[in-house]
Amino acid sequence: MNKEKAITSRSLIYYRLIALWILNEAMLGGIIHGLQVPVSGLVVGSCAVVCICLIAWYVPAKGAIIKATIIVAIFKMMLSPQAPPPAYIAVFFQGLMGELLFMPRKFYRIVCVLFAVLALAESGLQRILIWTVVYGNDFWKAINSFLNNLTGQKELTDYSYFIITWYVMAHLVIGALIGLWTGILPQQIAFLESVRRKYKVINEPAAAISFPRVKRRKKVRRILFIIWAALILLYAQSYFGIGRSLLPPAISLRILIRSVIVILSWVFIAAPLLKQALNKWLQRRKTRSQQEIQQVLEILPATQQLITKSWQLSGEKKGWRRIRLCCKIILANTFHPADA
Repeated sequence: MNKEKAITSRSLIYYRLIALWILNEAMLGGIIHGLQVPVSGLVVGSCAVVCICLIAWYVPAKGAIIKATIIVAIFKMMLSPQAPPPAYIAVFFQGLMGELLFMPRKFYRIVCVLFAVLALAESGLQRILIWTVVYGNDFWKAINSFLNNLTGQKELTDYSYFIITWYVMAHLVIGALIGLWTGILPQQIAFLESVRRKYKVINEPAAAISFPRVKRRKKVRRILFIIWAALILLYAQSYFGIGRSLLPPAISLRILIRSVIVILSWVFIAAPLLKQALNKWLQRRKTRSQQEIQQVLEILPATQQLITKSWQLSGEKKGWRRIRLCCKIILANTFHPADA
C-alpha cells in the first residue's frame, strides 16, 4: 500500500512539475517574447532548468524528461501559438540535454551545474545568431563605429566582440549559479513544510485553461507582403548594379532594410514551413499522449492559481526578496500540498 502511495505521489509531483514548466514556457515565455526582452532566455531558461532538474531528482525513470519535454512542446503549441520555431529549439535542446546528462542519475549537483550552464549558453548563443542573421555583420560594424566615434578613439576597437563576450558570459555565470542552487534544492524542499503551513494555498474551483485562437489579419499581411517584395527588388537592383543604385548609402538604413527583408522572409516563408512541420509532428505525438495530456489539463488550472496566489502572498516583501519568497511558496505547496 505504501509503495502504491509513493508511486502515486511521485506521479503527481511529475505532472505538477510539467505544469509549472508549461506555464513558464507558454505564458511567461509568451509575454517576454511579446515584449522582445533581450534577456528572455535567462528568465525562461532558468525556470525550465529548475523544472528539469527537479524532474530528474524526483522521477528518475528513463525517458521521463523527454516525455515531459514533448508534453511541454504540445501545450506550448496550444497555449502560445505565436511562439517562433527558435523557442521550440530551446525547449527540445533543454529536454534532450537533460535526458542525456541525467541518464546515469549520479553526481546530481555537478550535473545540475553543467546542465544549467549548457542550457543558458545555448539561449545566449541562439540570440546572438538571430541578431547576426537578421541584421547582418553591418549591425556589429555599426556598433563598433558608433562606440568608437563616441569615445573619440583613433584606433578602432572591436566593441561588438566585448558585447558578445559579456552577453554569453552573463548567461554562463547565471547558469552556474542556477545550477548550484538547483543542486541543493531537493534538500531545501524537504524543510519547506513550515513555509507551507504559514503560506498555505488552498485550491479553489478554477476555470479551465483557454486555448487562444490565432487571428490572421489578411489586410495587414497583404501590405507587409507588398513591402517585402518591393524591398527585395530594391536590394537586388543595388546588389547586381542594375542602373543607378536606389538603395540609400547610409549603413544604418541598409541595416534596417536588410533586417526588414530577413524578418519578413522568415514570416512569409521559413516560419510557416517550419511551424507546419512541427505542428504535424506534435499533433501525432498529442494523439499518442492523450492520457498524460489529460492529467496535465486537470492540474494546470490549479497550478496557474498557485502561482497567482503565491505572488499575492509574497507581497509583504519587496524586490528580490519577494521573488525569492514567491518561489518558496510555489515549491512548498507543490511538494507539500494542503490536501496531501
